[in-house]
Amino acid sequence: MNINETPEQAAFRAKVRAWIDSSVPPHLKGLRQTIVQGPGLSHEELEPLEAALAEAGWQAPHWPKEYGGAGFDIPHLVIFHEEWARAGLPDRHATGLDMLGPILIRYGTPEQQEKFLGGILHNTTLWAQGYSEPEAGSDLAALALRAEVTDDGFVLNGQKIWTSKAHIAQWLFLLARTDPAARRKQDGISFLLVDLSSPGIEVRPIATMDGFTHFCETFLNDVHVPRENLVGELNHGWEVAKALLGHERFTHPTANPHLIRNAIDNLKHAARETPAGAGVAWDDPDLRRAVAALEMDVDDLLSTRYRALTRIEKGEAPGPETMLFKLFGAELMQRIVELHQQAEGLAGTVWDETRQGDGAGETARHATNIRAATLRGGTSEVQRNIIAKRVLGLPD
Repeated sequence: MNINETPEQAAFRAKVRAWIDSSVPPHLKGLRQTIVQGPGLSHEELEPLEAALAEAGWQAPHWPKEYGGAGFDIPHLVIFHEEWARAGLPDRHATGLDMLGPILIRYGTPEQQEKFLGGILHNTTLWAQGYSEPEAGSDLAALALRAEVTDDGFVLNGQKIWTSKAHIAQWLFLLARTDPAARRKQDGISFLLVDLSSPGIEVRPIATMDGFTHFCETFLNDVHVPRENLVGELNHGWEVAKALLGHERFTHPTANPHLIRNAIDNLKHAARETPAGAGVAWDDPDLRRAVAALEMDVDDLLSTRYRALTRIEKGEAPGPETMLFKLFGAELMQRIVELHQQAEGLAGTVWDETRQGDGAGETARHATNIRAATLRGGTSEVQRNIIAKRVLGLPD
């Protein structure tokens, strides 16, 4: 996918944009223009958007058509996500759609596909991800959740943390250690599907600094999981986990240049509206130069994405630069929010709407939320270590 789209790609972009204009309810547009990225809309509030997607056949744009998807290739999927972000459409409850669905299509048994894909596709079954643990976050292979192998399945004991939206989900997919004697810590791990209504599961929501509750810690005490809920081969869950994480490289929010541009637009709007001295904050040339530098960085991210997409279009594997998307985008978002706070002055640091007016506190809340961007999905430090070894070839 070169910077200049093919005529077919340009026509597809126009089609997506026209669909958004005509089919998405107006009250759902522009919601991601806001700075705060909290828990998102409820399942009920998202129903009109889900209905519009279902009518267009775009509920799962990246799934193969034989499984109910739209069959988009990566370039078309990226165009779809770019237009979604450009319109400021809200996040969906897409953990199942974006993460588990492709895994079941690739690794699941026909019985698993029959049982789970329909509920995922129509968003009638909500899923949470159980990867991180108190002592296994960025170093995911250090996980300690035990799954004792029995004649009819597994018995789980341990804890997961940062299980986003587990308090509203019905199912959890997770990694568990099924062979503690394995030679490498990446070995002896299995990928399991767990019914959250099973006896022995306790989900505790975690209130975060931004005032929202979207993370949870999940405790599993003698939880039985039937054998048919094993995805892939026993003790080979690490292969499945890596494939799942690979789906995030082009779809992760912090890798979407258009979503990042929305945040810069918010910053510029605030700077033009915030009084400063005899004028407004935007009059400061240092601020404008800093914003220009951010915009150039977004252009760099966009060009790097297109370089990787061009390789895919040629039938090649995307280059190692895809590993930079999340790292660079997350740190870029933090720089944007910090500059946004600077531009707003006091209003960018307080949460008291009674003293500062409607909308006050939005910037401050997002400033607390965005600190996690360089932690979730692998810390920046770990990402740099991976890039140093796999891209630059540096020794351990």
